[in-house]
Amino acid sequence: MCKRVLAISIAGAILAFAGDKITPTVIPPTFHVRLDVPLTSYGSPAGTAFTATVISPLEIDGQLILPQGSVVLGTVRRAAAVGYGLVHERATLELSFHEYELASGERFPFEARLDFIENSREKVDSRGRIRGVLAASSPQGLLRGIWYRPSDDFFSHSALGLTGLGGALWSHFSLGPIGAAGVLAARYIAFPLAEPEIQLPPGTEMRLLATSIPADAPTTPVAPELGVEESLADWLQTYSRVVMKPDGRRAGDVINLAFVGTAEELQNAFHAAGWLATEPRTLHSLSTTYRAFNSMSGYSTAPVSPLLYEGAEPAVVFQKSFNTIAKRHHIRIWPAGLFEGQQVWLGAATQDAGVRFQMASMTITHRIDPRTDRERKKVIMDLSFAACSQRIALLDRSPNAKSALNPGIQTDGRLAVIRLRTCAGSSSEDISPQDESPFPSPGSKTKRLARRFVLETRQYFLRDNMYYWVYRAAFLNRKTNSDGE
Repeated sequence: MCKRVLAISIAGAILAFAGDKITPTVIPPTFHVRLDVPLTSYGSPAGTAFTATVISPLEIDGQLILPQGSVVLGTVRRAAAVGYGLVHERATLELSFHEYELASGERFPFEARLDFIENSREKVDSRGRIRGVLAASSPQGLLRGIWYRPSDDFFSHSALGLTGLGGALWSHFSLGPIGAAGVLAARYIAFPLAEPEIQLPPGTEMRLLATSIPADAPTTPVAPELGVEESLADWLQTYSRVVMKPDGRRAGDVINLAFVGTAEELQNAFHAAGWLATEPRTLHSLSTTYRAFNSMSGYSTAPVSPLLYEGAEPAVVFQKSFNTIAKRHHIRIWPAGLFEGQQVWLGAATQDAGVRFQMASMTITHRIDPRTDRERKKVIMDLSFAACSQRIALLDRSPNAKSALNPGIQTDGRLAVIRLRTCAGSSSEDISPQDESPFPSPGSKTKRLARRFVLETRQYFLRDNMYYWVYRAAFLNRKTNSDGE
C-alpha cells in the first residue's frame, strides 16, 4: 500500500481533518508519550533507537489518530555531553520521531517534534532540542561570592571568590592556603553539584507535536463525552468548589475532580498510575525540600502547603514528579460522604510550574499553572491508561459556582467524575521515573571533581558578576515591557 506523507505543520502550524485530507485548524495536534527505554546525553549517541508508548491520544477534529497504547518509534538525532565542561556547559539531546505502531501491529511513517518534558528541569527549545541545565547556576552559587570590577588584584580576588562565603572567612581569619583548601573542600562535600548531563529514565513523560502524518492512516471517531447520572449530578452540585488558604484567602486550587470508590481503590488507582503520597510537613521533609531546591534535583514525596476545603485539610495528597523540586503534578483529596452507599471523594488537581525561596519566612513556595483543566485531563488520562477507571464523565457547573473561584484560574468550570475499579496490569515501578534516577553518576570521582571545578569557574567568571546581572535585569525588564504591549 502506498503511503503518502503530508507535511502539515511546518514551523508550528496546526492540523485537522476535512474528509480524507488534513487541513489547518486552531487546535494544536499534541499528544503525550512515555519513554520505554533510558536515554542520556553521554550514553545515547546519534542513531540510538528508542520507543515510547502513547499515554494521551492524538485526536484531530473528532478523529482518533493515535490511541492510548500505540508505540512511537524514534532515534537520537544528536547528543552532546558536558564531559569535563571545557567545551560544553550544557548537555544537549535531540530526538527524532519517525514512525508509529498501532495495537494491530501496523506501522505508519509520521513525524513529530518534542515539545515539552513533563516536570523536567531541562528545557526544550523551538527545534525540539533538549537543553540541559547550567549545573553551576544554582542557589548555592551565592556561596561563591561575586566580583565587581577588574583591578590590580583581579585574578587573585576572583580565584578567592571560588570559595565564596568561605573566602570571606579565609581572609578575615587569615586561615592561609590550607584553610582555604579546607573551606573549598567543605563546600564541595556539603553542597553537591547538580548533575549537568541529561538523563531520561524509562517512564519519562513527553509532549509531542505531530508535524506530519500519513493521509491514509486509519482513524476512528472519538468517543462522545459521557454525562453524569442525574441523581449523582444533583448530589454533587450541592458541594462548593472553592479551596481556601489557612488565612482565609481563596486558593489557586479548585475542586475539579470527583471519584466514586473505596479508599483502597483510590490509593491503588493513583499508585498504579505512578502517583505517590506526599509526606507531612516536618523538619525532615522541609530540610529535604531545601536540599532538593539547592541541588536542582527532585523529591518525589515532597510535602505540600496546607489548604482547606470546608475547613478541613485533605485526607490524602498524591503527586507525580520527575527531576526537579520546582515542578510536579499534585492533587489534594477530601472525602465528600456516601452516595447510594458508595464513598465519594472530591479532588483539587493542579500542576506546580515553578518555585521560589522566600527569604522572609525561609520557606520554599510553588507557583501553580492557572490552567487547571490541563491537570484535570492529566489525572483522567493517567487513571485511564492504568486501567483504573470504569467510567469517566464531565459535569457542567453553574455560572454562580464558577464566579466564586479565584479569578486567576483559567477553567471551563466542569467537574470530572471518575468511577474507580480494581486496576489491571499496571505497576508504578514500570511507568513513573519520579526522581530516583536509575543512572549511576557518569565518570569517575576524579572526573566529576574536575568537571565541577571547570563548570563553577566558568560560571563565576561569566555570570557571577555585576555586569552580567545588570544585563539580565535590563533584558528581563525589556521582555516584561514587550509582553505587556
